[in-house]
Amino acid sequence: MSVRTIWKRIKKPLISLVIITAAGFAVVSVARIPPRVEEVVPKEILPVNVEVMEIVPIPQMPDVVELPGALAPKRIVVVPAELRGRIEKLYCEEGQAVEAGQKLAELDNALLQAEYERSKAQYEFDDRTRERSRELLERGVLNKSQVEEAEARAVVSRAVLEVARTNLERSVVYAPTSGVLNDLLREQGEYVSAGDGIAQIVEVDQVKVVIQIPEKDVQYLRIGARIPVLVEALSNLRVNGEVTYISEVADESTRTTRVEVTIDNSSGRLRGGLIAKAQIPRRVLHSVVMIPLSAVIPLEEGRIVYVANEGVAERRIVELGLLKGSDVQVVEGLQRGDLLITSGQRQVGPGQQIKIVESES
Repeated sequence: MSVRTIWKRIKKPLISLVIITAAGFAVVSVARIPPRVEEVVPKEILPVNVEVMEIVPIPQMPDVVELPGALAPKRIVVVPAELRGRIEKLYCEEGQAVEAGQKLAELDNALLQAEYERSKAQYEFDDRTRERSRELLERGVLNKSQVEEAEARAVVSRAVLEVARTNLERSVVYAPTSGVLNDLLREQGEYVSAGDGIAQIVEVDQVKVVIQIPEKDVQYLRIGARIPVLVEALSNLRVNGEVTYISEVADESTRTTRVEVTIDNSSGRLRGGLIAKAQIPRRVLHSVVMIPLSAVIPLEEGRIVYVANEGVAERRIVELGLLKGSDVQVVEGLQRGDLLITSGQRQVGPGQQIKIVESES
């Protein structure tokens, strides 16, 4: 076989091998070229704007628990009829002020009047008979037993007269106490039985607030103690009341104790049914740290706040105490002079750079 023939046979495979080899060297050469390094400029971390308040403890602060209750009249008296009969006349109207002993109504007493007159006449006759029998006994006309019989008849007739007089008096209904005639329960001409209510009188010179005291706070109350009461419906009227009743038995379901606070109402401004808040003083706290409740961040376990410390945020674990409106007492975790973060505290973390700004409000 000639050289030329051999060359023709290996020419194409040889060329392909050369091309593949060259491509491989090219790939290796490119891989060995060091990558181009771009210069990375670090981003500037801007501080978070926050508002702060300086912690200044309050020297003294009363610990007061405010409990709601309802105003009620000191007494509500339903005046009954003492006898049965028809109401002959009413002497008062609803809403009228009445005095103790004032005539309110009168029942038909024609029969009672007649019975009284008969009993009176009988007693007067028996009384005269008794006197004559005594004279006749001295003269020896009558014996002692006859005189004793006359005296017994006089005693019985006197008792009958007293019953008739009492029934006649009871046909007139009088006010047992002073106050306002709040409701007439019967109309003129109606027939009533003994015990049926005719009128309702409300004592208005005094009112009371009925409140339920939690068992842990009963210890702070005593009979006769003076406590303030707030009536918001009357332009936040504040009056002083006196503790006049403390139940000896707590409610088993709520564990609270019924307490009544009596308030003078000679002005007549207070009315039954109005909502009132009794402010029960428990103790006086000293050096109290109060902060906005909104500054506190609740966690799964405990609560924290942030304070400003040399331009960074510092996390503090706090223990809370008394809640008063929108503020809360911090028992542990803050001290005088700390700068509490009150706005922006949820945008910072421990060590976060901060910038203190003035409040916009």
